[in-house]
Amino acid sequence: MQNINLYKADAKVARRPRTVEFACGLALLVLLCLSHAAWQGWRLHVGAARLAQAQSREQQQVRQLEEAKASFVQPVLDPQLPLRLADLDEQNHALERLIDYLKVVAAQQRVGFVAPLSALAEQHPPSGLWLDTISLREGGTQMRLQGLSQTPQMLPEYLSLLGQNAAFKGREFARFDMQRSNDDQLFHFDLSSRVTDPKDSP
Repeated sequence: MQNINLYKADAKVARRPRTVEFACGLALLVLLCLSHAAWQGWRLHVGAARLAQAQSREQQQVRQLEEAKASFVQPVLDPQLPLRLADLDEQNHALERLIDYLKVVAAQQRVGFVAPLSALAEQHPPSGLWLDTISLREGGTQMRLQGLSQTPQMLPEYLSLLGQNAAFKGREFARFDMQRSNDDQLFHFDLSSRVTDPKDSP
């Protein structure tokens, strides 16, 4: 009878745990955990530093705001300021009117008597109003118009037409007289740049 040995030495070795590989894997895992913990700790440290800086800036801004509030003085409106501004505006308007008047006077002095006489002829109505006296003095700057009108409305219309002409733009009459005559039932008018005309003075 022959004995058969079924025992294999290699099978026992194969069932042994691989201690070295397990130790290496564990060490690698621990190393990874430590690395991750160190990374998270570093990020936490950086975040805490940034938070501290932000809080410091906030406290500084709060102090600056409090100092600004403490030093702030509520402005008080000068009660005379609106009056002074209104006075300055009135002076500006007066200067503008004076400049416009001087421009008109300068233009009238340059053209002499031709421009106003031409304007009177161009704007004269075909009927119902007549000029019997035209007096121009001082280069045409001083004017007196005397005449007749059938109705009192025709004279304002005539003056409005004259005002549209460049020669009469800005011109004002200081005296305006109109009376109705009992003889001819016409309206006699007298317009003058001056309140008192030299030949009317005593």
